[in-house]
Amino acid sequence: MKHIKRFAFAILVILSVSCSSDDDNSGSQNENNITVGASVYEMKTAIVEPASIGQYVYLSVSNKTEAEITAAINGTTINNVDLFSARINALDLTPNRTYNLSEISSLEFVVDGDFIDADFENGVSQFYLGDGTSDLRVVDGSITVIDYAVEAINLTFTFTRADGVVISGDYKGSFIYSNNSLD
Repeated sequence: MKHIKRFAFAILVILSVSCSSDDDNSGSQNENNITVGASVYEMKTAIVEPASIGQYVYLSVSNKTEAEITAAINGTTINNVDLFSARINALDLTPNRTYNLSEISSLEFVVDGDFIDADFENGVSQFYLGDGTSDLRVVDGSITVIDYAVEAINLTFTFTRADGVVISGDYKGSFIYSNNSLD
């Protein structure tokens, strides 16, 4: 009888471990990505720079790790950088708040760029906020900060380009609180 109980316990443990690993992966597939039409870009690090001069908070999300971003801020050259950046008309981000285009003074997503001497250069623009007739211009959308605390940020955004391409993004995780802008 002891062997049957141990065997049953071992089977129960194996089944519960198997089920929990399946559950852990099911919800994370859509987090920390930016989707532009059919293209998906994985994002690894968020950066928040509160207003120090003026009235704008800078929000950036990148495909590089926190260590790589920190090195780039300190002057190390980093290649193949995807960088989403937004300048929001606020002193700092507010949890449970949506920022519409009228509250965003600068917005851009550039892929395959480089950090050279702490400056972001080169790359291919996927969308931007601005004047003109380019199909890459954002014409509608918003950024929603779901949660923003010392240990983590959770945000989502959706935009539409002038050519009708829908852009969406999500980031949930830790972030760098910086006094040095990345754009």
